[in-house]
Amino acid sequence: MQCKGTSLATSRPRLVKRATAARVPVAAVPPSKPATLHQKLHGFHIEPPLVKEHEPEIPKKDVLRGQIIAFLRGEGQSESTNADYKTFSDVSIDDCDLILEAIAEDDNHQFNRYKISYSPSSKQLVATLPTPIHENLLKPLQDAIDGALASLDIEGLGNFIVQMNSTLRGLGEAGSTEKSLGTPDALVEFHDEDGGRVQLWGTEVTFSQTRDAAIAKLQRSVTLNPHMRAVTLFDILENHRHSPPTESSDAFRKLSKKKKVASYHKWLQKDDSPVFGPVTGFTHTWVSSLTVVVSTWLRPDDGPFDLYDHNPRYFATARLCPDTDITGLENLQHLFHRTFASLRDATISYMEEVMAEEDSSVSSDNSDAEDESSVEDKSDIAEVSSEGTGESPDPFELARAWVPPTSPIDWKAIMKQLRNAARQTGYTRYSTWHENLIKRTAEEAEISPRASKRAKCS
Repeated sequence: MQCKGTSLATSRPRLVKRATAARVPVAAVPPSKPATLHQKLHGFHIEPPLVKEHEPEIPKKDVLRGQIIAFLRGEGQSESTNADYKTFSDVSIDDCDLILEAIAEDDNHQFNRYKISYSPSSKQLVATLPTPIHENLLKPLQDAIDGALASLDIEGLGNFIVQMNSTLRGLGEAGSTEKSLGTPDALVEFHDEDGGRVQLWGTEVTFSQTRDAAIAKLQRSVTLNPHMRAVTLFDILENHRHSPPTESSDAFRKLSKKKKVASYHKWLQKDDSPVFGPVTGFTHTWVSSLTVVVSTWLRPDDGPFDLYDHNPRYFATARLCPDTDITGLENLQHLFHRTFASLRDATISYMEEVMAEEDSSVSSDNSDAEDESSVEDKSDIAEVSSEGTGESPDPFELARAWVPPTSPIDWKAIMKQLRNAARQTGYTRYSTWHENLIKRTAEEAEISPRASKRAKCS
């Protein structure tokens, strides 16, 4: 049957023929829903096409946050995952704050494996697994700082402590910035005798991360902490991103035949020149040559502490390798010298504020307890004491006279630690990959006989 002058669209409604042959008038349609052309077709009752109800879509931002949190928890990562870091793009600062809150509230220790850095300009969040390159480099720097500050005479007033990032998380304003996003890898703090402390100098070590993200992290740190006098960045870049051996490589063929992970000293190639050259083992490059740039910023005497301002009076940078910048390293030593002097002055100012608060508190307590007779007695005593004594001695006289060392940083010690750290990072990559290969090979060998047996039975 044809319905002349009628078009039934692509979503064709179902047409149900009425049983009666007589013309049946169309049922009345409520005024709010006037009859359509399709409903007026002679002799047919038209049922509208079924509309599938759509489930509400999850916002893309929530999906991204969930993916990042799942990654940090170690969920959905295969055993063969061998990346030192992972970068997430299109992450807003609000996303980052929510992710950090989730980390702080979760008791999953997997979170603690990762260093989190965020770049507002590129909207990238980088999750990095700390390597020996991160950790070993801090040791000679800590030794240099401890050695320099040991000669600063503040006996009886407090002491300087170099804190690491992992010890500062969750301490809030009392010991660190509120969120680990703003906490550098290492912090020089001054602790007074009553347990109060103030942060003075932060150091960040990046390995194969974006310099922009590291500077943004340090900028957040100095913005949240007005007492911070200086920050230092060791920017370490692997010249070729590491990738594990492919199945067609000579290293894969050799290692697939070995049923045991080699020990460190058997794996080590002593002829390699780490840092300046690649770290190899079983004909594979596990760490490529490195580019290391050191930068330091000192808080200006006046004006904001802006890490994007490269005023040479408050900023110095130098390449440590491969082409060592001797002049730049000398400039860094000079700025480090001034940094220690700034730490000295900031510590004295902090202690003067503490003592003033204590004196104010004691005076307030005494005034509340005084009566008229005690006031008269104290005025007599004050007259006698003022006649027999002069001004009180300066408790910081020796500290003010302290002169920091002119070349406080031992670059040779730092290069030695970098060399060993590159080797250790290479061995960690090798041993993790080889162990996973041995496991996978054993699983495949176990599955293969079962498959053969099922094939014979069928």
